[in-house]
Amino acid sequence: MQRMNVLDNPIFHALQTTQHHFSEGNEQVLKFKSSILPFAGANTNDGQALTALLPFMENGETLFIKDQFDQIPSEFQVMGIVNCWQMVYTPGNIQVPITADVAALTGEDAASLFQLVDTVQPGFFKPGTSSIGQYFGIRSEGQLVAVAGERFRMPGFTELSAICTLPTHTGKGYAQQLIQVLCEHNLANGQQVLLHVVDSNERAIKVYEKMGFAKRMDLPLLKLKKVSDKLS
Repeated sequence: MQRMNVLDNPIFHALQTTQHHFSEGNEQVLKFKSSILPFAGANTNDGQALTALLPFMENGETLFIKDQFDQIPSEFQVMGIVNCWQMVYTPGNIQVPITADVAALTGEDAASLFQLVDTVQPGFFKPGTSSIGQYFGIRSEGQLVAVAGERFRMPGFTELSAICTLPTHTGKGYAQQLIQVLCEHNLANGQQVLLHVVDSNERAIKVYEKMGFAKRMDLPLLKLKKVSDKLS
C-alpha cells in the first residue's frame, strides 16, 4: 500500500519526484514551468519562501498553490482562493462500459486538446500541459469533443484532470468512459488514482462518487499574481 500522506501535499511531491524535470524553484518551493502548468507547491509554511519563484514568473502571471502560509510577500497579490476536494479512487465499485471510440492522444493533438480544455475549463491548462501525462479523447465527425488525462504524478499515484466535454456533447457518458479508461490504465501500471474537484461542482462530485471516488480531504488553493520583482 502506498503512503497516503504524500497526498497531503500533492503538487510539491509531484514536482519533487516524478515531474521534477518540469519544475523551477528550490528545495522549499517549486513550480511547474510557466508553459506547462500554473501550479506550485511548498514544503514550508514560511511565506517568504515564495520569493524564490519570482525569477521564474513574469509580472502579471498567476499560479495556484496550497493555502498553508503564515504570510504572503508583497511581491504577490492574492487573487482569491479555490477550495477543492481531493478524491481517491477505489477500484471495483463500478465498471463503465466503453461504447465510444476512446483514443490515446499524441503530440499532434496538443493544439485541439488545449482549445477544448481552455474553452470548458479556462485558466488551469497551458499549451504545454499535455506533455506531462497521457491524455485520452473522444471525437465526433473528426472533432475532439471530450478529453481527460493525467496531471500531477508521483511514485504510486496519478491525478486525473482536464475531464471535460463540449457542452453540445454532454449527457452521453463520455467523461465516465474516459475516467474508466484512465483508471484501468493507471491501475495496470501500479498507480493509485485520485483527482481534485472544486467543492461547488456538485454535478461532477456525484459522478465521481458513483464511479468509486471518495473524498479524502479539502485542498484549498490560493491564486497568487506576481505584481513586482523582489525588492532589494
